[in-house]
Amino acid sequence: MQYRKLGRTGLDVSAIGLGTVQLSSPDTEHAISLVHRALELGVNYFDTARAYGNSEIKLGLGLKGNREKVYVSTKTFVSTKEEATQQIRESLERLQTDYLDNCHLHALQNIEDIEKRLGPGGAIEALLEARDKGLVRNIGCTSHTVKTLIAALERFDFDTILVTMNIVERDALEQLIPLCISRGVGVTIMKPLATGLLPSRLALKWLLNQPITTAVPGATTIEELEENSLVGHLDDFTLTREDKNQVKCLVDELEHFRCRMCSQCETCHIGISLWDTLGSDDMYNHYRTMGPDNFRNFPWDLDRVKNHISRRIEKISKLKSCDECGECERKCPYGLPIIEMLKVMVINMEDMIRIWNEKYGFG
Repeated sequence: MQYRKLGRTGLDVSAIGLGTVQLSSPDTEHAISLVHRALELGVNYFDTARAYGNSEIKLGLGLKGNREKVYVSTKTFVSTKEEATQQIRESLERLQTDYLDNCHLHALQNIEDIEKRLGPGGAIEALLEARDKGLVRNIGCTSHTVKTLIAALERFDFDTILVTMNIVERDALEQLIPLCISRGVGVTIMKPLATGLLPSRLALKWLLNQPITTAVPGATTIEELEENSLVGHLDDFTLTREDKNQVKCLVDELEHFRCRMCSQCETCHIGISLWDTLGSDDMYNHYRTMGPDNFRNFPWDLDRVKNHISRRIEKISKLKSCDECGECERKCPYGLPIIEMLKVMVINMEDMIRIWNEKYGFG
């Protein structure tokens, strides 16, 4: 595995890390096996969040006995100092650790959100206090929009960022990453495979040619984990002519299909939350990438399925209420066929419910 300096933090992190939002989906035994295999492959950077279901708990179990050999990054989604202090304490307990290598302000939305979390009584005060106590070593922030991260960096001297970047979504290369390099901010990459739309080896190889530190793809199976992690073992990341041609084809194919989660299509008058439905529905992405048969046979965390199924039914009902007014498509700067995409999602979501009902007898 190749290792790179995480900005000015001095941490030597694996070029391919592990994003752990997907650890909440399988049962505990399977999740732990994923973490153990990642360690065997030289992965030493693990990205999680308090908001990722029970992923922190499973990651903590998987890292037991290896904590000093790895770097753990988690996130707090709340706005106030009091709430963030509580979440940091909970993360430490769930991860079974005395400190966090990185703690991020999670999913900054806009200027108003930045001002609230960085202002008096905001979440940043909890992170600063935790750093003073040695509970947090580095402070970072995350967002799905480049302009939001640039605005955040203008207001606080963050140590690290987590930003979406992949073959299709490259906005971070223009201003954000050069800004980070000039300030010594460590750059970590989420959604490197565009939630499974891109071929792993090519997508990660392309990313490791960019001025980033580490990419943190998720994985639900050992095979996915190995395919992702082994890219970091390559001696040479140079793209061949064939690679470059394939990259161009993927951009042409997905440019008007991949949701960038820019939120420009909001607000739907029906109340459909479009940006996260289209861009970051992890359970739906499991179904889409696995296919129905593998989805059925996967070792699901039964508690998560039970808690999830009623919310999935509500989401299906909401999507079916779409009256096809077309306002979202008029607002979308990327020309996505949103209405047709939602129709396909409904069909697949109903199949997800059918599979779970047949397998676990919920119906």
